[in-house]
Amino acid sequence: MELVRYRPRATTALAVAIYVNFFSHHWLPDLRWPLAALLIAVTGGTSVRFSVGKARYRMPLALSFALIGFFLWLAENIATYLGAWRYPHQLHGWQPVALEKFGSWALLISVTFVIVAATRGERSPG
Repeated sequence: MELVRYRPRATTALAVAIYVNFFSHHWLPDLRWPLAALLIAVTGGTSVRFSVGKARYRMPLALSFALIGFFLWLAENIATYLGAWRYPHQLHGWQPVALEKFGSWALLISVTFVIVAATRGERSPG
């Protein structure tokens, strides 16, 4: 896997703001939507190159965050449906996990990505 045109400083600064918002939105305005828009802007032009077998693929980084967030949200719905745990709104019967959680997962995965990229010392080749 390789990153193309990754801007680590801008992405890291935004990831810190996203992380702070996860805690501060309980007493300050929730900035998830503006932060998501900034994340799309900051990662615009950044792509991930990866291989499956001998085939090489390329995907926009923001799209990878959205897809991972979607599949985590889907897994959360499956797990609650199967009874692995229940949220308060599911105590009297299963209901889907709120769609807003999909966005939260996508933002959270961007924070995780920045931590892993910094740990691995990722550098953009171009």
